[in-house]
Order: sequence, then structure tokens, then C-alpha cells
Amino acid sequence: MDGQTVVIDDYLEVRPEAKARLESAVARGQIQVGPWYTLPDEFLVSGETLVRDLQRGIASAETHGGSMRVGYLPDSFGHAAQMPQLYRQLGFRHAAVWRGVPLAVDRVAFIWEAPDGSRILTAYMGNSYSHGVDLPTEADRLASRIADALQAIEPFGPTADVLLMNGNDHVLPQRALSAAVRGASGRLNGTRIRLARLDDYLATLPKEGWPLWRGELRSSARANVLMGTLSVRVREKQLHARATRMLERLAEPIAALSRIDVAEALDQAWTLLLQNAAHDTACGSGIDAVAEESGQRSLSALRIAGGAVDRGLAGLAGDGQVWNPSPFARQGLVEADGALIRTPMIAGCSVGSLLSSRPRVPASGRSMRLENALLACELTPDGTFSVVDRQTGTRYPALHRLVDEGDAGDEYNFSPVAANLPPPNPVRNFTSVVTEAGPLRARLEARFDYVVHSGLSRNRRRRADIDTTLPVRLVLSLEAEEPRLDIELAVVNRATDYRLRVHFPLPFSATESAADTPFHVTRRPVVGARRDPGSPELELPTYPMWSFVDVSDGRVGLALITDGLHEYEVLPGARPELALTLLRAVGWLSREDLTTRTGHAGPALETPGAQVLGEHRFRYSLFFHSGDWERGAVWRAAETALTPMLTGRGQAVTTLGPGIELEPDCIQMTACIPRPNGFDLRLLNASDQPRVALVRHDVRPADVAWITLGGDPGDGVMRLSLRPWQIATLRINR
Repeated sequence: MDGQTVVIDDYLEVRPEAKARLESAVARGQIQVGPWYTLPDEFLVSGETLVRDLQRGIASAETHGGSMRVGYLPDSFGHAAQMPQLYRQLGFRHAAVWRGVPLAVDRVAFIWEAPDGSRILTAYMGNSYSHGVDLPTEADRLASRIADALQAIEPFGPTADVLLMNGNDHVLPQRALSAAVRGASGRLNGTRIRLARLDDYLATLPKEGWPLWRGELRSSARANVLMGTLSVRVREKQLHARATRMLERLAEPIAALSRIDVAEALDQAWTLLLQNAAHDTACGSGIDAVAEESGQRSLSALRIAGGAVDRGLAGLAGDGQVWNPSPFARQGLVEADGALIRTPMIAGCSVGSLLSSRPRVPASGRSMRLENALLACELTPDGTFSVVDRQTGTRYPALHRLVDEGDAGDEYNFSPVAANLPPPNPVRNFTSVVTEAGPLRARLEARFDYVVHSGLSRNRRRRADIDTTLPVRLVLSLEAEEPRLDIELAVVNRATDYRLRVHFPLPFSATESAADTPFHVTRRPVVGARRDPGSPELELPTYPMWSFVDVSDGRVGLALITDGLHEYEVLPGARPELALTLLRAVGWLSREDLTTRTGHAGPALETPGAQVLGEHRFRYSLFFHSGDWERGAVWRAAETALTPMLTGRGQAVTTLGPGIELEPDCIQMTACIPRPNGFDLRLLNASDQPRVALVRHDVRPADVAWITLGGDPGDGVMRLSLRPWQIATLRINR
């Protein structure tokens, strides 16, 4: 069942009378299901979503007769670095992949190592997961096809047992295959052919002697990674990110700490988000109707999670009180009764009194300038701005330049066209006004028209010479005592077949970027596009992030924190630039005339909805710091920017709920999950170094145990010695 269980739910909804027959076939091993609920994209969902997807899939498969325990994700568009750790914590001994594997892996299997040191033996389907699709059912022709397949797999050094997967996307099981296999098995000079399960083959692989690969898998050397999916259909991606954050970082922790019973509602929200995690859905590589349904699921999940937040918050904070959702002390701005108020410092996952606190260093705004004690920002009539980081003395000129490029690609890949002469003075009718002048927050709003070429020439090799005006609204906000500049950008898209990005020139050399991915911050080199010999796809250095990317020279750094925007690139050169993709507007699911990819990647269907016309609202921040991303505490800065403190309503709470604080700064809380008699607290050592994590909480009484992702007991409590990038889950009973 392609590693999933969601298909069982769909099938039984239509044919409930077949339940016993289906479960009998699963129990006999005739049908294999799981371990996933849906086969996810690993970079466009959160790390916690990957955990829940596996947990849901395994549990569902077990209720239907048993789960396949293989990390089966062959068709995902690249693989995240921490997947081996997730698999090993769930007790898996094997994984199976196809896309993303580099030329350095030249065997039918390899040892895949996660950043924490976890290793898993991984089968590599070098000739795809459909190398045995549509087999002939006449014995001689089948034997000939098998002989060709064996020859094709020979460069990968197979063992005595060779795997051919008899299937593909949207393909039914083949009739008469069993009889054909019996008839062909004696016609291949001693080679025996048999129908088997994936785990039968994996059990034959030797445990040692394979190549070792550490970290993520995103190479286009032998198979398309389809990196353009990171930025297509941006509305649905933004909605999914908002709903995920509301569920993971607000609804579940509030339910856990307030002890309200909303298990059924949270489970329903997770079902919707896990259905949206399916890789083609998360990527936006489908017809318009699929995208519309995805957006509705995210909206429903957002409403359900928001209802749980409203209900649970009443037990944690009331009038004049603020709840801090982060596992570290915070202060910041909240709005209460129409007024902007700066909170005092509030302990982690705890409530504090809402007392107006006048800042020691006010933020101010005048004319086209914002400043506080840490930053000074100057806006210019070309729509860019400069920032001086007063902490380090570094000046960042000409930030936030809009850049548009023609795109003759499809939902899977960006495909540039010959550059037209840009419209003269593309930023027109510029006006600006200070809408807030401090002292708690200064805010500057600019409006202008941005002129672009729309559409493509008849042969799709250049942009059409049709000028189109995009109305733009830019809002810059600077809070007192914060080294973070918040940006809101509204764009009315009236153009087609192009990519819109915003560029941030960097005043220092950059050799790598560091972006958050599932349970990791992944470093990637600053390089140009490249194509390995024989590769079907140009490997563009447009990389994924979940919520931030940081670029640093080790002395100073700039982090870009985004809300549902997942594609970035660092453009190399004497003066490197960090580029964030806002829109990719295309009109086809797949085309075969791209310059960046050979052949189709899916059905040749028109998708007018992927031109993403209409108004878009984007939210992102620039965080200025010294040192690299870890010394600059960028992960916690992103948490602060994206996860708001919440003001209470109704009667003030006198019995304060439990608080949770984690030390040192690199220890992150990735989940706080309610259970009937307590909650599970998931932690990550977000560091390249081993750390001792200190977990402070005032849950009383409490019994604390360290468990695995599978729920089995671990071996530590409270002061946890964690390997670099180790994931740890504490079960707190009360």
C-alpha cells in the first residue's frame, strides 16, 4: 500500500463490508500496510508532524493486522538528516529510499547516519521504486524482462538477492502475475524468481560493508528532487504552517498544562494536517482541486486548534494576565483592551501579570527611519532599506530588493527564460508614513507599484513584453530592546509565469547557510547550480527551511525568520545575497520542455490556480546577531517571533498552572503532548556539541520517565545528558 495506511481508511469508507477480508490479508502478510499514515514531504512539514505521521500509521496498521516496520519513503523529494534517528527510536532496522541519493552511494544499500549518530541500514532503489512495474505475464517475455532488469542493476553491486518493485504511482496489482512468475523462474540459468515482501528482501542484506552517508539526501544525480515544489502554491503552504504551529505550539501545550479534555478535537486536527502532509499535497504538485481541498483542511485544523486554545487558556490566564508558550523566560509586546503593553519577564510556559512596563530604550519612528538602542533602519524610495546593527557595528545596505524572473517551468521545477530588459524604474508611486512612533514599537508603512513583465512569448523562451503593475504595501516594525526587524508585505499578483523573490545583500563573506529542518539545523554550502553527468535535473541551490535560515561569517550574522515561506537561496559572489522566494506563478502541473529538467515529472495538465493571482500577505523578520546561529540563539529568536504570548480573558487565575523551563539555550521544546494522566515533553539538543539539559517544572506531584518515540522506557530523568542533536521524550505523570 505504498507504505501508507490512509488508503485503508479511504477504502473502508467506501466498502466497510470488506474489513474482515482486508484484515485477514494483512495478518497473512498478503498485503503490507504502514508504517506511515501518509507518505509525507520531509521538508514542508514540521519534525513533529513526521513523528505523528509514523505513530498514527503504525497504530492504524496494527489495528488492521500488523504494520510494516520499514522506513519506506522512496518518492519523497529528498530526505531530512534526522530520519535515521526517528526510525531507530521507533525500533526500525531498515529504510528504503530512491530520490536524493548522491553519486557517492554506488551500492544497492548504504548505512545512513543522523546528526546524533543513529544509523540505519538503507536499501537504495537506484533504478527507482518502479523498476519492476508492468511486468509481462507471458513466461518467456517475463524472463527476458527480468534478465534486462538484472543487467541494469549490476552497476550497483547487488547481493545474491535482487529487488524489483512491481508497482508505480496509480497502478493496480497485476493479474496473473503469480502464474507468470512460476512459469519464468526456470528460464534464467539458475536465477529464481519469486514474489515476496519488501522486508523479506531487507532481511537478506548483510549488516556491514556498505557505504556510509551522513545527513540529508538532496542530490539530483540520478533522480529528480523537484526542488521547485518548495515555493509553488504558496497560500496553501502558509495555511499549513499556521495550522501546524497553532496545534503544536499552542493548542497541545495549553491542553496539557490546563488539563482540559480536548483529545478528540486535537486528534481530528492532526488527521487533517497529516492528510495534508502527503508529499504531493504538501508540495502543491497536483490539480487545482487538490490544492483547494488542502487549504480547507488547514483552515479546519486551524479552527479546531484555536477552539482548544480558547478553552484551555481560560484555566491558565485571565484578565490582566499573560501566558508565555515558550519553555524559556520571555517579555514582549501584547495588545490588551486596544492598548499596546510591554510585559514583564514571564517564566517559561507560565503566566505573569500584565503590567505596563515602559522600556529603558524606546523605539522611535520618524520620516523614513526606525530605530532603537540595537538597530537603526532607513527606508529609501526604491523600496529597499538599510540597517545598522549597533550591537556589532555592521551596516546592511539595500536590503529587501524585489526581484522578478520569468518562469517557463511547472509545479515541480523552476525554469528560467532569457532575460528581457526590465521595465524602467520598476518601483513607482512610492509613498511612506510613520504609523506608530513608539515608545514601545515604531512602525513605518510604504506603498508603491512594482512593474513586471507578465506571461511568456509564444515559444516560452522569453517573457512577454506586457507590463503589469503589482500594488505593494510594505510595513516595517521595530520593538523596543529587540534586535529584530519585523516585515509585513502585501502584494496583489496580476502577473503570470514568473518568480518573485526578495533579496538581502550581505556585507560579509558567506560559505554556508544554516536552515532549520526537522529536528535539525542543516548547514549547506553556498554554491551555484550544477548538473551531474547524466543527471535528468539541474540541481539548483534553492533549499528548504521550515521557519528560519541564518547566514554568518562567524563574527556577525543575519537570520531570516519566515511564516510559511520555505524556499531560500544564497547567491554566491563577492557580495553574496540571501534570496527568499515569495511567489512562483506557473500554469502547468508538468511540462516536458524545461531547461532545468529532462522530460515530464507528472501528468501534462493545465493548472490555472498555480498562477496564484490575487492578494498575498507575507510575514517575515530579520534578526541581527553576533556569532553563528547557535551562539546568536536564532532558534529561540524564531520561536519568539512566530509564537505569540497570549493575553487571558475572564476572571483572573489565582492558582497558577505549571511552568516548564529548559536550559541551556540550545535545548528546544518541540512538543508538549497532553495525555490522560499527564503529558509528554519532547526535547531536542539543537547543538553540534553534547549538552546536559536541565528541565525545570513545577508539576506536582509528578513522576517523570524518559521514553522513546515508540513509548518504551528510557534511562534518564530531569538532568539529561544528550548527544548532539539527540531527541528525548519525557513522560510526566501526575
